[in-house]
Amino acid sequence: MTKRPKLRTAGNADRVCALLAEGCTLRQIAGELRIESASSITDWVRADAEFAAHYARAMELRCERMAEEILEIADDNYTGPDGRADNGAVQQARLRVDSRRWLLSKLMPRKYGDKITQEITGEEGGALITRIELVPVAPKPRPELPARDGGDEATVPLLRALPSR
Repeated sequence: MTKRPKLRTAGNADRVCALLAEGCTLRQIAGELRIESASSITDWVRADAEFAAHYARAMELRCERMAEEILEIADDNYTGPDGRADNGAVQQARLRVDSRRWLLSKLMPRKYGDKITQEITGEEGGALITRIELVPVAPKPRPELPARDGGDEATVPLLRALPSR
């Protein structure tokens, strides 16, 4: 039985962060370090605050690299051997750019996300509500039933019938 190498060492921390900053996925890093799964790295991040700080910085560098890749992909020349645009290559490049752009907007929304602002104003750019005022209102009178048989009975207020269950 071969013994697995120890994951949580200073050398591995530097290696994980370097590979992450270069753009490698956690699965690729796990394969490089010969560990069982990428979740071992994320468990390490949760357990070690110092490593988590280095990991976060490596993720920022990875995002910067991804943004540069978007520019490289977009600036590439997608022409076929005949000198005309290769539509398949253009669509593939568009997919690569869009997927990286979407991922960047989720990983670093403050820097790469869409800025959405909503402003609601009242008349002439003023506030919508300037004052709230409570106005007393007299209650509506209840309809009353007329007296039966013209007798001296007092009037009885109209009651609603409740639905049967």
